[in-house]
Amino acid sequence: MKILINLSAMLIAITCNSQLNNTRIIDKNNASAKIGDEGFFFNNSSLGIAGYEIPKGSGLSTIFLGSFWVGAEDQNGVLYLSGEHYSSNPLNQLHSGPIASSGQYTSLDYSNQYQESIWKVTKLEINTHISNFANVGYSIPQSLLDWPGNGDVSLGVVGQLAPYVDNNGDGIYTPSDGDYPDVRGDEAVYVIMNDQSGTNPNSLGIELHAMFYQFSSAGYFNNTTFLNVSVFNRSNRNYHNFKQTLFMDFDIGNYSDDYIGCNIANSVAFGYNGDENDEADGGGPGYGLNPPCQGIVSLSHDMYSFCYFTETSQLQYDIYNGTNGVLWNFMNAKWGDGSPWLYGGLGYQGSSGVSNSPTNFMYSGNPNDLSAWHESNVNSPPGDRRGIFTISEDGLSAGSSICSDYAFIYDKSSNRLANVQNVINIAGSLRSLYESQFVFPCEVESFNAIIEEELFTFKLFPNPSTGTFSIHLENLPINGKVTIFDLTGREVFSHGIAEKTTEISLPEASGVYVVVFQSSQGSSVQKMIFE
Repeated sequence: MKILINLSAMLIAITCNSQLNNTRIIDKNNASAKIGDEGFFFNNSSLGIAGYEIPKGSGLSTIFLGSFWVGAEDQNGVLYLSGEHYSSNPLNQLHSGPIASSGQYTSLDYSNQYQESIWKVTKLEINTHISNFANVGYSIPQSLLDWPGNGDVSLGVVGQLAPYVDNNGDGIYTPSDGDYPDVRGDEAVYVIMNDQSGTNPNSLGIELHAMFYQFSSAGYFNNTTFLNVSVFNRSNRNYHNFKQTLFMDFDIGNYSDDYIGCNIANSVAFGYNGDENDEADGGGPGYGLNPPCQGIVSLSHDMYSFCYFTETSQLQYDIYNGTNGVLWNFMNAKWGDGSPWLYGGLGYQGSSGVSNSPTNFMYSGNPNDLSAWHESNVNSPPGDRRGIFTISEDGLSAGSSICSDYAFIYDKSSNRLANVQNVINIAGSLRSLYESQFVFPCEVESFNAIIEEELFTFKLFPNPSTGTFSIHLENLPINGKVTIFDLTGREVFSHGIAEKTTEISLPEASGVYVVVFQSSQGSSVQKMIFE
């Protein structure tokens, strides 16, 4: 079982600012994920062990730890960077709570409200509240009462903080008036962090909001944890060359026999076992034969770069004892010494099999292709694998924000290399579903709100259905079209509609589907259940 050797460094970094790493667990589907509010996620920092268990209750995990990095340059080329990694350097920190006025971070009022800046809420709690908030005797769940819809402006916190549905439009989050958190999925954990309350002289003055959420569903949704990230620039600086990175320590069961790779077309990076058997590790269980593949896919942005790194004395590969400049090199597709990543071999100049062609993507070949560039083709021995997954924006101006969406995807339905291919396919399906612009919008509005909102009224009946149903439109459609997706993102039906009422038959359908109607007058999305 892998133990975090540098846990003491993490704890030193955390306690430097007299803050605790508060945690919540999201486990609505087959994955159990531990989330923290000090920049780290998917790690049990109190024990120094992995925090992304899948299947939940199995004691097996595919991710040891993840964390956020954010970096950018001002108009004069000055670098600002904040992030978390295994290091004794306490300057690169994200801390719990929103941006506040200078001097307020050490105040009792700020500590009481924001030292623990992590909240968990379920869709069941929200739906029950919507139906009952006006009823005598109804007790509002504490999770809804605690939701930070409004910031404490007396501390210099912004007035509108975490997203919520404002039932009466007064701009004040009041659950007793019918207001409720605006979250995605069937269960969500929401975290607010900042990079200003510590001692980092190169902080950006950003507030990072992270929403981790899951759906209780069938198919690969049952093995998926989604992540929405919003970065708010609360400083007075305009930033250029903005980079947002997820630091990922993949451990596929036994941490000592893994490989890592990526697929450019589907913006997905993944960790997988280096052989067909994931043996037990130091007394902890392994996945055994046919070990799984764990991936992370960017839904809102194309992957800008992906790279592996190691803990070594060789500067080009090492980030742990590096300066902000070294981290920035890695975020911009360069080695720690500033040289470019190169296609082939180990990606570094002079290594066997390397070319002179720069690349932003290490080991981008499909491991199922014997001639492609992947770890097993460069005689790289399996081992502990860590990587950085980066997206890019041209800039982040003062007062603006950037939103991004990700999904952590998993497959263990076949042998190890087939599982890699399945993760690549799942990434493609999710990106197609996302790009349809009807689900997973990278906005404040939640997935559930979009699904349930009727932008152009239509009815489905019967719903639930045994296979045959009708779609009825209030008005005669112009250029009407209906498309139906299953929850894997696969299109199962598409046809033009010219009548107010049209009968549709899907005799093999079972479970929950998404029905999308489009026309010149508008569009709408609804859920359909087949029994």
